[in-house]
Amino acid sequence: MIALIGRIISRMVSIFFSSIMVFGHVVILAVLGLMGVVTGLCTLLMPILGLLRAFGMENIFIIKDEIQGSSLVNLPVGMFLGIICAVLSWLSFRILMKYLRLISKEEHNAP
Repeated sequence: MIALIGRIISRMVSIFFSSIMVFGHVVILAVLGLMGVVTGLCTLLMPILGLLRAFGMENIFIIKDEIQGSSLVNLPVGMFLGIICAVLSWLSFRILMKYLRLISKEEHNAP
């Protein structure tokens, strides 16, 4: 009887741990994927918005409403923010690929 209860508790703990791991994998994959896509889009948009702002578009705010510089500064700021977004996108892609390789190695090594 005690052995049966021990096996049931062991299986319940195993199912609980497995469900937490699956939930963690889903969250990590979703966050890295969305971060890569969004920062990739921002990589393209930031220099374009900086260029539009430099040539006189008044309704585009790159940083904040109150902290706008002269129109000559907006293009380099847009380029700088685009480079930062490109680096973040590249890093999230690299981390996502390493994470997927880690998961696939764990699946191949599982009994």
